[in-house]
Amino acid sequence: MMRKVQVFLSDDQKAALKRVAARTGRRLSDLFRAGVDLVLESDRLETAGWREATRAAAGLWKDRDARADNALRAAVKRRFKAVAGPQ
Repeated sequence: MMRKVQVFLSDDQKAALKRVAARTGRRLSDLFRAGVDLVLESDRLETAGWREATRAAAGLWKDRDARADNALRAAVKRRFKAVAGPQ
């Protein structure tokens, strides 16, 4: 089912779309739907990319040595105190 929507375009956008429609023989409504499809596909791919990156990062630190984390944390605290002074 199709739904009617209203869209405000700048004069330049409207003129450019009319030129594309004339050159391709497509209706403006077809061009609008194609544009919406491009945006939706781009968003889908971006979301899928983030989802894949999150899955790849899952468990990344599962075998880490907590002692090394604590040593690093202590070193950062010492360095911060040396630069900023006691808090």
